[in-house]
Amino acid sequence: MTTLTRDDTQNIRLCLEGNANAFEPLVQRYQNAAFAVALGYLRDRADAEDVVQDAFVAAFCKLSQLKDPTVFGSWFHRIVVNRCKEWSRRKKVGRTVRTDAHGDGAGDEIALANKAHRKYIESLEIWDEVEQLPEHYRRIVTLYYYTGFSLKEIAAFLDIPESTARGRLYQSRIRLRDALSSQEKETIAMSQIDVTADVQDVVCRIAREDFEETIDMGDVENIVLYCGVSTEVEIKQARGRKLVIEGTKIALGTSEEAARNQLNEISISSDQVEDFYTSGPHEGELFLGVTSRHNVPTAETRRISEYWKRDLTNEWALYELSSGNRLIDVFPHLKDDIEVFPSLPESVRKSLGKAIRISVQTRKILPLDTKKTAMHGEIEDVFKAVWTQNEDVFGPSEYCHLSISVPKGKHVSVFRPSKISADHVDASLAIYSCRNVHTLSHIGNDVYLFNCAFSKLQHIGGKLIHRMYDYGGGTWHDNVMENMGLWEGEIDSVEGDVDIDVGRYELTAIDLAGDVSIHNRYGTTRLKQNTQKPESRLRLRTVSGEIQVALHKRLVGKVSLSMHSLCGSFDYGSAGEAMALHNTQCIGHWLTMSSITDFAKADIVVLTESGKTKVELFS
Repeated sequence: MTTLTRDDTQNIRLCLEGNANAFEPLVQRYQNAAFAVALGYLRDRADAEDVVQDAFVAAFCKLSQLKDPTVFGSWFHRIVVNRCKEWSRRKKVGRTVRTDAHGDGAGDEIALANKAHRKYIESLEIWDEVEQLPEHYRRIVTLYYYTGFSLKEIAAFLDIPESTARGRLYQSRIRLRDALSSQEKETIAMSQIDVTADVQDVVCRIAREDFEETIDMGDVENIVLYCGVSTEVEIKQARGRKLVIEGTKIALGTSEEAARNQLNEISISSDQVEDFYTSGPHEGELFLGVTSRHNVPTAETRRISEYWKRDLTNEWALYELSSGNRLIDVFPHLKDDIEVFPSLPESVRKSLGKAIRISVQTRKILPLDTKKTAMHGEIEDVFKAVWTQNEDVFGPSEYCHLSISVPKGKHVSVFRPSKISADHVDASLAIYSCRNVHTLSHIGNDVYLFNCAFSKLQHIGGKLIHRMYDYGGGTWHDNVMENMGLWEGEIDSVEGDVDIDVGRYELTAIDLAGDVSIHNRYGTTRLKQNTQKPESRLRLRTVSGEIQVALHKRLVGKVSLSMHSLCGSFDYGSAGEAMALHNTQCIGHWLTMSSITDFAKADIVVLTESGKTKVELFS
């Protein structure tokens, strides 16, 4: 299925050659199609328009990832949908509304715009019925009436057969009793958007350059990637035995010339070293933050060689200063509580030995210094401002998309990626200092995560080890300061052992087997077991968090459970009778309930200090 037009293909080719103006016809053609999709997801005109602008900037930055220019429409549609989902998640947890500090009445203007939009929506007698349509019908209707696309073009944009699009439109009309009238079509047409100027203002200040390299690894088993620049990494399976590195370097400036100057400072280096642990990454400069004195921002930088080994430990967090105080001085017990890992597991240390060394680095930091109005949406996500003062922002100005295709059976280590994902890769992975391990799926061997936050880990062929001692940070609201940060992640189907030790996580684990140890100090751990392999032992532990255990009813009588707490609580409902949980200790020192008398032999052991434990059965 394609959106094949000569104009799309030619404009994409020109964009890849460095002509940002060639992106404008693509914006003009697809902006209302994107708006129709976004409006269907978000039901808010202002949000939908913001998402459309974000999606176009994202598409421009990732254009080299589009292997077939004839499918730009359907490729861009997927970007829009993903942006809508991300936007919805942000609004769910609370989103800061951007306003002009010097623009009196800006909030009123937005409210009036939304009110006007709602007024015209309500003027369409059947629009409420459109809102009630199933999502795949509603999308066809909004695309048909918002864009002026033919059914063939709609089908290509959605990547579905034209006959399916035609059938859905027909069924929608039946459900709506009739097609929209000419007057209603005209009203919809008047509500279309034009974000061309805003998008072009951004993309014309972005410099981009594609790169590709193929490396014959010979007998080398290890690949080590160090991201000295904010880098989004995708790991793929190579078709052959050669390592393929490809991607795009991106820089944002106050002008096209400024962006090009920064882009020239970024390099992708690769070579072979006998021991990466000894040699470290290629040299470069790291952007670590901003120091502001007298409201004048100054970039904090360090040489990579001076800094990189910090990612191999957790101990540095104990000695960080806040108003002259160290964490270890305020909470001395944490020194024994946190398991630092300077003595890496043997398999991990081996993966940092003889290696193909890849570095994304910048020779000299040229920070972005621009206006707040230029930082929004995708730009704000990619080029994260770390300092703001009135209308000025200051932060890193470079970014990189990187894809590495690795041969089977290799060991891959990645340091400091801004985002990483891997799917169907026959390798072992070790990831260091990444706050967005997006999805690791169908990984053939072991996975190690050090100082990383993950969203989803599924179908891991080896063992899983995770270390992250982060408690979330504080937020302020109405003179109340509290810790609201909470990482969320899901683990599903790990073939080997599981060893997780984290500070605070919203953790869901499904169908774990082998030797499982989860120590989630102050977060929530949800374990759901449909099956239980023989000889598997699961140990769940928390300090003051919550542990929820859900077992399939078929496991009753086959799985033993023991729960222990100092001053927490047990909520076992009907599971207590079905599993024959009995109170073995309820004295002044501890609480214990178990389905067997020999606690050490229980299949599932729950340990809390002051947390709550809940057990339930499901069918």
